[in-house]
Amino acid sequence: MQRAQFINKIWSARVQLDKKEKVIVRGREITPVAWSALDLLNEALRKDGHIPHVKAPKPPGILYACSDDIREDPLKVADLAEAWADSRKAVTGRAHQRNSPVMASTVISLPKEMDDEWPAFREASLKWLKEKYGNRLKLVIEHVDEENKHFHAYCIPLFGIGEDGKPFSEPFGEVHEGYGESRKTRRGAIEKTGNSSGAKTGKAFVEAMKEYQDKFHHDVARHFNLTRLGEQKRKLNHAEAVRQRDIKKAEAERLEAEKLKEKAFEQVRAAIEGRRLANEEIAREKAEAEKEAEALSKQLVEDAQERAKVEAQRILKIAKLAAEDKERTILALTRGNVQLAVSVFRENIELKNDLRLAKRALEIAKQEIELWRRKFHSAYSWLNETVARLESFGFFGFSHIFKTSGTDAKGVASDCALSMTPDYEAKRKLFDLPKPTLGRRKEEGEDSY
Repeated sequence: MQRAQFINKIWSARVQLDKKEKVIVRGREITPVAWSALDLLNEALRKDGHIPHVKAPKPPGILYACSDDIREDPLKVADLAEAWADSRKAVTGRAHQRNSPVMASTVISLPKEMDDEWPAFREASLKWLKEKYGNRLKLVIEHVDEENKHFHAYCIPLFGIGEDGKPFSEPFGEVHEGYGESRKTRRGAIEKTGNSSGAKTGKAFVEAMKEYQDKFHHDVARHFNLTRLGEQKRKLNHAEAVRQRDIKKAEAERLEAEKLKEKAFEQVRAAIEGRRLANEEIAREKAEAEKEAEALSKQLVEDAQERAKVEAQRILKIAKLAAEDKERTILALTRGNVQLAVSVFRENIELKNDLRLAKRALEIAKQEIELWRRKFHSAYSWLNETVARLESFGFFGFSHIFKTSGTDAKGVASDCALSMTPDYEAKRKLFDLPKPTLGRRKEEGEDSY
């Protein structure tokens, strides 16, 4: 069942006034009164003597206060209203009448069947009031002790000293749309005809308040599935009937749009759920694949380690054989038989199963051969130089070492270091130098490459 919104705005004067016309309320004839600002605040604060209509009063809640002083003593809002009324004289030049409005009060309610939505509706409505009235909103009081939960919002026009140093005071129409529009219509009639007798102030008031209701419905109420109007029992004129028809048509279109929107949301939610399930399935399959890959990787690593171990043993064996061949090749080279060394290396190499390793071993062997050849030539050159120097010692008194057994034609013993007498070899052995030793043989198990 569709529920209609409820938002009502009234004003209060400085003092409580009885109205002239009597009305029937719930079968009783009463004289309506215009509440004073202080009376409205006492009723809202649940003060004794001001709440005969509430059977079980509960402490009200302060939803908003413009200052800490107002929050501690909400009745000070009435003092603000009095101060605004007093400020009007400085602007208009006339004292504010005691029966003229000084404070606007707005009541916003929600049907009791929708109590679960009250917190959200309350916050949305309060936000709307703050954006609409700004600093003019002074106090908001919540009531939950009546049939329908509701709150009261109290607004007072701004006043004070402006930036130019002059006093200013806003008209009451800034906080009450209907009152402001009616006064505007009255002033227009006076400017046009010289009097206000023909001014349609009542119509202007009603139209302004209808626009106020429409604005609240568009901004807040429709989002909570509240209709703009409830069931109308009175007969409407043509213009109002057309207006109501347009409102109902717009409401029907809105409901249809809401249904389409909800259907689209359902499809989106279904797609999101399908995507979530697909992601879960993908994650599960990924986890299984990672588990299988980990097991396979572990097995491959173990197999690779085993193959590496076998390969290492094979390479070590080849290296040992290559080392032995290298030693034999080096011995052959030291004896000056290069061809024999190469022949030995080629005949004894057993690296047919690994051509790359054999080539590498041959390259290293060539480098070693070249190294030993250079060492051999260096040692040989040093030996020749040393022998030549020793043979030249005859010029410094060592000729007796190389002295021959014969004499020259004059009978004088002759020194001939280079003579080839039989004693030459025996004397030469005294100066034989130790042969250069080869590098140590690679220990078994060492990798020569």
